[in-house]
Amino acid sequence: MSSSFKSAEILLKQNKPIDQLLDHAKKYWAHTPSFNDFGKPETLQEHIELVNGYCLKLIKAHQLNPIIDQLILDYLEFHRCPENSGDYLKKLWLNTIVYHDYGKANENFQFEKMENPSFEKVSSPISSRHSSLGAFIYLVKHFQEIQDSEFSEKTKAFLRSVTFIFSYSIFKHHSFQLQDNFKETLCFPKDTEFEEIEELKSFMKNYVELYNFQINNPKLYLHIGHSKILSHSGYSKYFSSFSLYALSRLNFSLLTASDYLATNEYYSKAPLENFGVLLKKKIDTIFQHVTTHRYLDETAEKENFNRWTYEKLENKDYIPEKPTKPSGENLNKLRQAMAIETIRNLRENIGNDLFYIEAPTGGGKTNLSLLSVIEILKTYDGKINKVFYVFPFTTLITQTYKSIKETFALNDEDVVQLHSKAGFKEKETEREDDQYGSSKINYVHHLFANFPFCLLTHIRFFDILKTNHKETNYLLHRIANSVVVIDELQSYPPEHWDKIIYFIKKFASAFNIKFILMSATLPKIDRLKIGEDKKQDFTYLLPNAKKDYFQNPNFCNRVSFDLSLTEKKELQLNEIAEKLLETSKKYAQKDFGKVKPLGSVYTIIEFIFKKSASDFYQLLKNNDFFDEVFLLSGTILEPRRKYIINYLKNIENRQKRVLLVTTQVVEAGVDIDMDLGFKDRSLIDSDEQLAGRINRNINKSECQLFLFKYDKAGLIYKGDRYKISKKLKPEEYLSILKNKDFDNLYYDKVIEKRNEVYDTKFLKNFKDYKNLIESLKFQSVNDQFQLIEQENISCFIPLYIPLIISKSKGKTEYTFSKSEWHFLQKYSIFPNEKNKISGEAVFDLYLNIIEQKQDFITKKTNQKVLQGIMSNFIFSIFASEKIKTEIIRFSDQEKSEYGYQYIESWNQFYNYKEGFNTHEFERVETQFL
Repeated sequence: MSSSFKSAEILLKQNKPIDQLLDHAKKYWAHTPSFNDFGKPETLQEHIELVNGYCLKLIKAHQLNPIIDQLILDYLEFHRCPENSGDYLKKLWLNTIVYHDYGKANENFQFEKMENPSFEKVSSPISSRHSSLGAFIYLVKHFQEIQDSEFSEKTKAFLRSVTFIFSYSIFKHHSFQLQDNFKETLCFPKDTEFEEIEELKSFMKNYVELYNFQINNPKLYLHIGHSKILSHSGYSKYFSSFSLYALSRLNFSLLTASDYLATNEYYSKAPLENFGVLLKKKIDTIFQHVTTHRYLDETAEKENFNRWTYEKLENKDYIPEKPTKPSGENLNKLRQAMAIETIRNLRENIGNDLFYIEAPTGGGKTNLSLLSVIEILKTYDGKINKVFYVFPFTTLITQTYKSIKETFALNDEDVVQLHSKAGFKEKETEREDDQYGSSKINYVHHLFANFPFCLLTHIRFFDILKTNHKETNYLLHRIANSVVVIDELQSYPPEHWDKIIYFIKKFASAFNIKFILMSATLPKIDRLKIGEDKKQDFTYLLPNAKKDYFQNPNFCNRVSFDLSLTEKKELQLNEIAEKLLETSKKYAQKDFGKVKPLGSVYTIIEFIFKKSASDFYQLLKNNDFFDEVFLLSGTILEPRRKYIINYLKNIENRQKRVLLVTTQVVEAGVDIDMDLGFKDRSLIDSDEQLAGRINRNINKSECQLFLFKYDKAGLIYKGDRYKISKKLKPEEYLSILKNKDFDNLYYDKVIEKRNEVYDTKFLKNFKDYKNLIESLKFQSVNDQFQLIEQENISCFIPLYIPLIISKSKGKTEYTFSKSEWHFLQKYSIFPNEKNKISGEAVFDLYLNIIEQKQDFITKKTNQKVLQGIMSNFIFSIFASEKIKTEIIRFSDQEKSEYGYQYIESWNQFYNYKEGFNTHEFERVETQFL
């Protein structure tokens, strides 16, 4: 993509500096020093020049000129407007940033907000507000320019409409969010002091004259008033395209981000120079490491894997081996074959934007995506300069974070995890803050995700694409010219698949984003009819994956499936327990050397509901056969979860007999290798996900997954996926699981079912949603696309948790990071005699910091560090009316007013090893009745 219009730098320079417009410009202030600073006020001119400077820096760093130009071209083409109006339209877009604070010329703003001694309070219908005044000045000034221009009357009407639309960024730049009814909000409603809006406009036009803007036609002011005038002016017909929606939100992102960074520089005295993008030199270094690095430990086969792959790629005639005899060595050959095929197909289709990686569980999807990412970065030679990895679960983020750092040899400044459990990411800064060291600038880096590699949840990523919230929208400009890898697509609710594919396609084209969608059970959501381009424009990087890999015995024969338990109605837990014990005892007699010594067995059982998992755990936790019985559910705290996973992965424990009782939390993102599995049947792709935790490296035999029916899955799983999964005949169910063909009998049926009603409900719903986008209904666009719609309660359990999670082979994993540990020490929180940290002390510190008087960024930084620390004491639970009512009785309500339910009486129904005990909770609850 290349720029089509004048550069942002040239267009911004066309504006006169304020001291050439505003008499005595230096007496107007934009900001004054904070309460503990004795610096000089920042003049309005200084601030606007600083904002303009950051705007240009962001445009350059993220290469936004061609993005903006293409959106403008698309918008002009949609309305059949002449291309020669593009430069002026781009100027209008950029001038929202120049004019955003012109309203600070308001005497009352200077007197009340700035406490500027050069001004006195005046009687005013706009009080001390400056955003609406700035929008008004921007509108009138550019309406006059448009009238004086040589454009046709049709083009002038079009440009007036665009001016009005863009002014909304100025109007809302200090607001929490964009709204739906911005036509109304910009109509400057009647004020208590003025009955007629014309009087209000008459007052406000004095500020236009204050800037010495010559308005020759007073009728121009009529364009800014009642909504009826606006609708009669014909503006509404220009609210009609995704390009305008993207331009409007990108404008708001760039304006608010530039304003924030400029304001931060004034207060922190620390200019931001590093915007977290990948430069060509860094990309070359990563590519060199991946393709040629030789590790000191030559036995480290996994680490040398990618080097060997690239060595074979140099021979264009090389045909990878695809052995069918099951063995660990052959499994690695198949992984390498997939890597070679993926890279070759990517190179042949590198100009495309949308890619699928469909690879079997255990096939190394993460590594395939990493190789794809570096290929794209290397090919585009710095023109694509950021990477986003998107996951449904934080466990996947943590796991992939380690893989990315190791594969690409990244340091802490290159990659960040953006989720609630990650806490605060510290980054070495180019210049330290004078008063607070690096804390302020690190907060800004975190707020703007200024890291070349960002790992985040799917909720946060799609929020960036559709949000109306100001702080989330900061990141919109950042996703331009990036690679986005979306993992485990099947976990997204089908009712939103239409919106997901719509946004992916639109942003891929508009923002020059390369999307890679991957999973072992991948729904081809581009086959949905959404009234847009229906062609199959995704490139399959492993087009023959089903035949060549999924159905290869090294993958499809790792686990056999047994449905015999599903035939029995009213199955009891003790019957499941008997079958599990019988099978586990029998399997324990097999000997596979180090991977499974004689007498040992690792068995996993998954239930749909936490209560069922807890009941089964109680049934077997004291059983004589198993050495260890673990419970892993959504109410188990993070340190305990990590301990369990580390225990299962530790080769030193392989000689033991272990039972893991769990819920769906283990299906994806948990890198464990079990021998036997039992699962309450739910969705067939969910069943396959659990199978992926069994015999991962095909170094054992006769590994089985037994499916049964215990809980009523329909209480949780809704919609077409569950209905189709439930109707599958046993032989169809087994065929899908054995042959790994989730398309023909499952996903295709889900998509076909939606496409069948394409002309009725489904299409209408999507058309309605698309209309919200094109009509700039910012709030509705956000509210009607929620990937998780259920309400959860975040419960804080103030128990003592261990400082050390686990030790093995000289390696120690700690509960807290070094920075978190130093933070706790700074506030005199130390472990007790059992080397445990008090949750009560941590929460009291949280409350203390909230209530302390601190400057904004220091407080936010402390809260962010504490967020990571506190996540070790927190679990979430579905907020049913019953739970919401009852959990309050166990809580300290005074401590619970800041977003977390502080469970003061936790020990009556909660246990560190067992989590939330439903029976104890209900038993104790009856005492209140």
